[in-house]
Amino acid sequence: MNRPLRIAAVSFDHGHQYSYLRSMAEIPDVDLVAVSEPHPQQRAQAQALLADLGLAADVRVHTRHAQAVEADDVDAVCICAANVDHCGLTLAAARAGKHVLCEKPLATTLADAAAMVRACEAHGVTLATAYPVRHAAPAWEVRRRLARGDLGAIRAMSLTNVLRAQPDGWFIDPERSGGGAIRDHIVHATDLMRWFSGAEVRQVYCEAAPLARDIPVEDTGLVLEVFDAGVIGVCDPSWNRPLTWRKWGDVSGRITCDEGVVEFDVTDHAVRVTTAAGSPAYRETSFASNMNTALLRDFARAVIEGGEPCATGRDGWAGVACTEAAYASAARQTFIDVPTFPH
Repeated sequence: MNRPLRIAAVSFDHGHQYSYLRSMAEIPDVDLVAVSEPHPQQRAQAQALLADLGLAADVRVHTRHAQAVEADDVDAVCICAANVDHCGLTLAAARAGKHVLCEKPLATTLADAAAMVRACEAHGVTLATAYPVRHAAPAWEVRRRLARGDLGAIRAMSLTNVLRAQPDGWFIDPERSGGGAIRDHIVHATDLMRWFSGAEVRQVYCEAAPLARDIPVEDTGLVLEVFDAGVIGVCDPSWNRPLTWRKWGDVSGRITCDEGVVEFDVTDHAVRVTTAAGSPAYRETSFASNMNTALLRDFARAVIEGGEPCATGRDGWAGVACTEAAYASAARQTFIDVPTFPH
């Protein structure tokens, strides 16, 4: 492909789509040609954003997703529908020969996630999972330092991906979301731990409940993950921070290695390294960049060059596998084995 990737933004159920839309407008290799949104209020918000970006005259607005998915001038779709709709929209896009960037979590069941991966592979289209945190500059810096081996082998990882106690709408409707904080948030933390360590999660133990608010899904939880390299990971995915908390949300972590500790905070744009020996023993690096723009740029590169995106559909499947194991563990109060991708 020797032209920009022609993309359609499909559904604005998830607010990330508005951020992705802004990023699409910044990238020369991406040509936003259409949006689709059946809900009138969300459609009006999308149209207002297109006007602010100076794109109102150039981008079609559809009231049905099929109109965007099946359009001849669309090469790829960015899906930000409610979780339960990811599978159907992805399968439709694959049948139409469209590449797919799908918001996390990839699906609400392991069977759906596998069907999405297989359909895109069978139709020869790219399936990327929207894990923008992989593209945050602090996350890249942490991965670079760990891969370089200066701090020795990883022994333990502790990550948070938390929110103020306020999600509502379809996020707390189990029929549309597939769950609460566990479904919504362990995928980012688990994915980073997989990416940093190069290892897969083999067992999960989870405790979760609605403790911060009276809602039908869990808002508080902790997840213990045992990786196949013997590394232990802990994840706090809760929606339970007070409304006065200084951040809307965060992704932060501490990676303990044989020769030191590396800490990072995506929201604060910081990486801190403490070494067991050497001078200085503690140093901090600060930097900021737009991880959503980097995500869209990576997706466009993968499709145009025929390579793989940074986070593939199988990476998304792995997140769903850990999520399903976490829910089973919370129900049974025992460790649950995490499956490998079916052959």
